[in-house]
Amino acid sequence: MSQEKNQVLRSILEMMREQAIYLHRQHAWIIAVAETIEKHPDLALALKQHPFYDQGHRQDLYKTELLLQRVDALIQQLRG
Repeated sequence: MSQEKNQVLRSILEMMREQAIYLHRQHAWIIAVAETIEKHPDLALALKQHPFYDQGHRQDLYKTELLLQRVDALIQQLRG
């Protein structure tokens, strides 16, 4: 692979990594807001009626960590 392609791919992967971290932090903030709303019965009822309210179990932490590990491995390969 040419040096130029290597640099472009590395830059793209680094941007993807930063976006994954940002999205993970945003997700955590949303959880904090939802948990705070849950403590107020009037707001909790409104939240549960909202079409975007999700009561299902999610594995976002695991998926994010796995994504970051894979991106880091690819970055290291390209630096190699």
